[in-house]
Amino acid sequence: MPKPQEILNGLQTIVNDYSVFAIIWHIVFYLLILALVFRWQPSNRVFGAFMCVPLLSVAVFAWITGNPFNGILFAVASILILVFGLKAPTQTISLSQTPFLVIGIIMVLFGLVYPHFLKPDSIVGYLYASPAGLIPCPTLSIVIGLALLLGGFGSSSVALTLIVIGLFYGVFGVFRLGVHLDLFLIIGTMALLVQYILTIRTPAA
Repeated sequence: MPKPQEILNGLQTIVNDYSVFAIIWHIVFYLLILALVFRWQPSNRVFGAFMCVPLLSVAVFAWITGNPFNGILFAVASILILVFGLKAPTQTISLSQTPFLVIGIIMVLFGLVYPHFLKPDSIVGYLYASPAGLIPCPTLSIVIGLALLLGGFGSSSVALTLIVIGLFYGVFGVFRLGVHLDLFLIIGTMALLVQYILTIRTPAA
């Protein structure tokens, strides 16, 4: 496995060279959030399956920049999310209980303004240029945050997939790469784990 500094340099390269895609992903995420605010209610199946797209984006940029490890993991994760998402219930999405709702909002905001690797000319730059959709942790923060907001998209399999990859990259980021901000990803993933446990322990109505 590459040394931590080599991994960080690779991630920095993605942030520097593909910033236009970060802006595009921010537009997508902001439009998605705006639609939810105005009570757009797609099915869990549609929303859950769509979550494979930002993960696939991370996989593509990992392959482009010569990081097959991230490329393989995120490609596999995106396929699993797509498969499990398409098996999710057809009921419309619904908001989670307040504690998970609050943590989910924080996680989404954290991913959208993820400050590591970024040195914008002004603070406004964090709102549109953070590497969401490009590198693992901010992307996972947003997807896991949305899962917390919307009850794991009605799929325990989707939630479990996100828990596994979220914990791995959170722990790896903090303890291997020394990116202490990724502690937020660990906390958010643990909250999703609690939600998952409560869900599977609750008998179906």
